[in-house]
Amino acid sequence: MKNKLPDNLFPDHIKNLFHVMSKVGFFERSVVIGSWVMLIYQELYGARYVLRTLDIDFAVHIAHAKSKLRADLKELITGLGFTDYFDAEGVQKFAGGGYEVEFIGQRSGGRCKGALSIPEWNVNAIPLPFIGIMTDFSDVADLCGFIIRFPIPEAFFLHKLIIAQRRLSDAKRDKDLEQCSVIIPIINDENMKNIIQKQRFSRDTKRRIVVSCKAIGFPLPRIELL
Repeated sequence: MKNKLPDNLFPDHIKNLFHVMSKVGFFERSVVIGSWVMLIYQELYGARYVLRTLDIDFAVHIAHAKSKLRADLKELITGLGFTDYFDAEGVQKFAGGGYEVEFIGQRSGGRCKGALSIPEWNVNAIPLPFIGIMTDFSDVADLCGFIIRFPIPEAFFLHKLIIAQRRLSDAKRDKDLEQCSVIIPIINDENMKNIIQKQRFSRDTKRRIVVSCKAIGFPLPRIELL
């Protein structure tokens, strides 16, 4: 396998979590997202980044709303010492070892609140738009003899360009744009254009991408958005 990660890249709590999820096939279609992906990019592509997060996020591929149970992730994750709880909107999260785990799924249709049920894995997820960009365009890497899946840099980059301008928090917006800036040198223009061509962005979404690109000095012609 071309992508080989060092055994000590992640803390043990996270590595063990990845291991149990990989063993039941979670990473066949679903991906790890969030700031921990930056460690992967740093190792594979040299995009250096100072990690500042305790959140462990997964973009879960939703096979079908009525899928049968494939593996009980709730049981597996709590078996590692995490405690599950529900936030005010009914979204299931897991806390342990100072970390917080949550799942995010592609939201279809307009705005909605609450949780998205994932019967295939016995968890629920936060429904958010544009998550499919990262699950549809991904790669795999070997970690300690098992496989984890992650978004390719161009998918991660495009997703961040969009959501940065949807943030209510200036700090979170700045963090999104900072991560985009860090991975600019590893962006492959052909990969980016391939992703863009397969999307149907609204005028407002295109505007957000333009605003983010201008904020980080990324030339719009490189993605042929307009």
